[in-house]
Amino acid sequence: MKYLQQTWRTLAFLCIYVLFASYTFAFPSETGWTLLIFVTLVALVELFSFIGRLQNLEFSAPYDLSVHVDTPVSVEVMMNKRPKRILWITGCKVSSPYFLEEFTYVFYHGQKKSLQMTWQPYTRGIVQKQMMHITASDLFGWFKKESVRTFTVDWQVLPAVHPLGKVAAGFFQKQLTFNKQNFGEPSFKIKKFRPYQPGDRLSQIDWKISSKQQELVLREYEQEQPSESVFLFYGSASPYFEATLSLFYSLWKELQGEGADFVLLGEQGMSQTYLTKDDFSFIQPLNQEVELPDFGQKQVILLVPEANQLPKTSSVRGWIQIYGYQQLLQQLKE
Repeated sequence: MKYLQQTWRTLAFLCIYVLFASYTFAFPSETGWTLLIFVTLVALVELFSFIGRLQNLEFSAPYDLSVHVDTPVSVEVMMNKRPKRILWITGCKVSSPYFLEEFTYVFYHGQKKSLQMTWQPYTRGIVQKQMMHITASDLFGWFKKESVRTFTVDWQVLPAVHPLGKVAAGFFQKQLTFNKQNFGEPSFKIKKFRPYQPGDRLSQIDWKISSKQQELVLREYEQEQPSESVFLFYGSASPYFEATLSLFYSLWKELQGEGADFVLLGEQGMSQTYLTKDDFSFIQPLNQEVELPDFGQKQVILLVPEANQLPKTSSVRGWIQIYGYQQLLQQLKE
């Protein structure tokens, strides 16, 4: 249909030109020759509108880029024609389904252009190709031709930064401090006696002294070495998978260097040795339930998308604390 319309417009334009030429030659006059010259100039402009192929256009952008889901970022895309190629476009519109802006140029002949475009990714992963759509038109917009040009990138899309990330970091920072004080490897040397507080280990209560003083008294031992903690994300399939991953990612950003390890457990496998941003980009929900790895005597803080999707914990020898996403949000908002 599009080509049929352009064919009819071409025939109509030729008919109009022939009529003007016929009238001028049939009835020579200054007005007639002026109109013919004007129509001829318009016809030449129309012919020059499509000199060169749109495939001669090239696009490029920063090769490496790291962004977060749902966060707009400004990207500079360079547009230029290939060297030693001819290109002349009367009207040129540049757009893309992945960018928000559109750019229009008149009488474009291949000059270098810097396009400041806004990109807002909606899914995690690695983007390797971007696409630009070019529409060229004549002076009156009667005739058009289109082309799609792609260029190579290596853009990394990470989970969104959770709005309660800093609050969660403060919440678990207290938890880490508590773990270091209460779950280290104790020596046999008593540091002090103090009243029992909720959350203390019952095994440290000195029942003999407690019976004499009529209150629970706790023995505090000197810690030889604070116990290490592990934040573990268990990626079970759930509508809350991405939100939980976002919160876990925010914790990782805030608590790096605080003496805790971070582990992702998802379909791509377990990343335990050294967690990187790539792991957050590639992880996908687990297809089936898996048993948690054994972290020795480390204290495990487990985050799961839903509290009813608890994994097998029989192999975990250390202390483990489990947080479902919705339940954790309630605690953070209190």
